[in-house]
Amino acid sequence: MNYLSKYDVIFSGLSIGKHDFVFEIDDRFFEQFDYSEIKHGKLSANIELNRLSASMIAKVAIKGEVITMCDRCLDDAVINVNYEGTLLIKCGEPDGNIDGNDEIMYLNRGDDTINFAQYIYESIGISLPIQRLHSDESQCNKEMIKILKKIKVN
Repeated sequence: MNYLSKYDVIFSGLSIGKHDFVFEIDDRFFEQFDYSEIKHGKLSANIELNRLSASMIAKVAIKGEVITMCDRCLDDAVINVNYEGTLLIKCGEPDGNIDGNDEIMYLNRGDDTINFAQYIYESIGISLPIQRLHSDESQCNKEMIKILKKIKVN
């Protein structure tokens, strides 16, 4: 069984209306993505899936923390994640009327399952700050900070 199938939602039997799903995200989740900058993490993704007659709307909230490399000292740094987004899910091909701000997932006709793994992974990635640093420089590797101060150009 594919590990990422844990993040599947079978929607074919869901009634019209709102349905809640909770997915736990851990180190094994990030291991499934090649070249992931995130080494470790403990997060929770809450998805409120509103099934409509011809489409679905997923409100996604992801909270927790990940461990990635500090851009200052290269040691592991804990980065908090707090993401909220909305994903429109449609069946069929894109119709060309796409607003650049819309997040839309297209499913093939006949699909009965949505896998949220890639969307969750990408949402965590875009929620990270551009510069990933320890919350306080005192948490950085002391030896690396000494070296940086020696070579700092004024």
